[in-house]
Parts: sequence; C-alpha cells; structure tokens
Amino acid sequence: MNNYKANVIVRQYEELCDGRKKLVEPIILPNEDYIKHWNEKYTGGQNGYQINNGIKTNKGEMVRSKSEKILADLFYKYDIPYQYEPAVKLDNGKTVFPDFVLLNIAERKTYYWEHFGLASDDEYTMKNLDKLYYYEKSGIIVGDNLILSIESEHNALDVTLVEKQIKEHLL
Repeated sequence: MNNYKANVIVRQYEELCDGRKKLVEPIILPNEDYIKHWNEKYTGGQNGYQINNGIKTNKGEMVRSKSEKILADLFYKYDIPYQYEPAVKLDNGKTVFPDFVLLNIAERKTYYWEHFGLASDDEYTMKNLDKLYYYEKSGIIVGDNLILSIESEHNALDVTLVEKQIKEHLL
C-alpha cells in the first residue's frame, strides 16, 4: 500500500475517450469530480469580517491585502484549487478562517496557508501564535499541512520563497 499512487489510476481513467469513460466506473474519483467535492467542503468567503477596500484577484474574488492578492494570483497561475477564508472548525470547537485552504491534486491532500502580514505588531503576533497553537492541537501542523508566509514593516513578502513553498507542497 505504501507504493500505491492514486494519481496513476486517475490518469489512466482520465486518458480514456468519452465513450470508454461511459463504460467504466472509476474506483477513484477523477480529479475534476474530486476538486468539485473538495470545493463544496471548503466554501470560501465565510469570514463575516467585512472586506473594506478589497483588492480583486485574477480569479475575480476580493481579498484584504496586496499580499493576499499576490498569493491568490500565484495559486491561480499554478492552477492550484484554493478557497479564500473558508470556515474551519478546530478541535476546541472554535471556528477559524485561514487565509487560504489549498488542494494538492496529485496527493489529494489539503493544505492551509496563513499569511502573517503584520508580524511587527506585538498584539497581532500574540493572537496568531495562539491560533497556531490551536491549529496544531487540531492536526494542522506547520511543515506538514500548514504553510506560513510572513512579512513585517521591514521585510516584504518574498515571492521567491512563496513559489518555493508552492512547488514543494502543492504541485
């Protein structure tokens, strides 16, 4: 089972012509269907906190900051399924709204992406350290299925690092 690659079976099915697909019942959902179900599970735009002066992404959605636009546009560029600010219920019963939830299609693994854009602000940082603690207690762990990007007043978002994370975890 450790050597089992679901994407190989999915690819075999997806390469069939439409006529043959009608005759075959796939044992693993095709990527298109899997992504559809995944999008239904992680509905974006659930954060009730109003987006004032939002910025429109290339996908056509509104985000809160220029950095979130850069991130969303990169996910869109690389054709990574994502949702912006979906509701995620943690094990402690609290609902959080991660900046992005993303799908690695090949692995069929969900990743969470938090962007800390005000890391220079002590109160903001403490609040987000608490959030990371509760994420970890709920199985959302930095280096496994949680990706972070950080910027402060002295350090802008590093797009090169973001693209490295995308290529390492999401493609």
